[in-house]
Amino acid sequence: MHLVYLDEAGIANREHEPHLVVAGVIVNADRQWRRLDDYFQRLAMHTFEDGDPSRFVFHAKDIWHGSGVFDRREWPLQERMKLLYQLAQVPRLFGLTVVVGVIDRNAAVDEIRKTNPTASEKGVRNMCHSMAFLEAVQRVESWMARRAPKEVAMLVAEDNPEMRVQTKRFHEGYTRPEEQGGEGFRARHIVDGVMFASKQDSVLLQIADHCAFIVRRKLMRKPHADRLYDALRPAIHWHLKPAQYFALFMKPSELGVA
Repeated sequence: MHLVYLDEAGIANREHEPHLVVAGVIVNADRQWRRLDDYFQRLAMHTFEDGDPSRFVFHAKDIWHGSGVFDRREWPLQERMKLLYQLAQVPRLFGLTVVVGVIDRNAAVDEIRKTNPTASEKGVRNMCHSMAFLEAVQRVESWMARRAPKEVAMLVAEDNPEMRVQTKRFHEGYTRPEEQGGEGFRARHIVDGVMFASKQDSVLLQIADHCAFIVRRKLMRKPHADRLYDALRPAIHWHLKPAQYFALFMKPSELGVA
């Protein structure tokens, strides 16, 4: 059984964040999960003097900007970049596979509004997220077909109340068994519904967070991003077979575009 932990970056103001990135980390639950959890427990003990589990959340955004528990007054930039680089190496060091879905939000919005000119901002934002999510999931399916063709995978996403219903229904569109024919994208190795968890409760979601954040910063050509991306790049699986169509089992109103 493989578990795929997914998180996104780039859902704020489009002017400041023109790319929406959904990153997923594929984990062999039996072979890799315990080792990763132990690693992060040790990292938390080393990073925080008291090793308080309530502080055991390595948010990439907080580390980068020097906010939250990584207050820049206590954490100088050099130390924060050192920690981010250590986190960027985790997928390669533990043999994890990273998948990425990337959407140019400005181009996507233009296309969405051509067919849905009255779509709300929320609806457009949800569609952009769904497009990036689908691209990442297609790469999961591609990797499973190549590397673990006789096994299955389940998805774990961050528990975002705004996206939860949409993600669950969207997920049904490519996993429903009654629509396995045709030339469009069908997930034959991804099973069951999407599970949801918080980063506080899942170290693997934290890794997905780091991956999405680093890829987005690389796309924005931000300082320090090249070194972080170079550490992550060997773990990224880019291959996918583009879907000719996608059977979406959702009403337009459920995505906010009707």
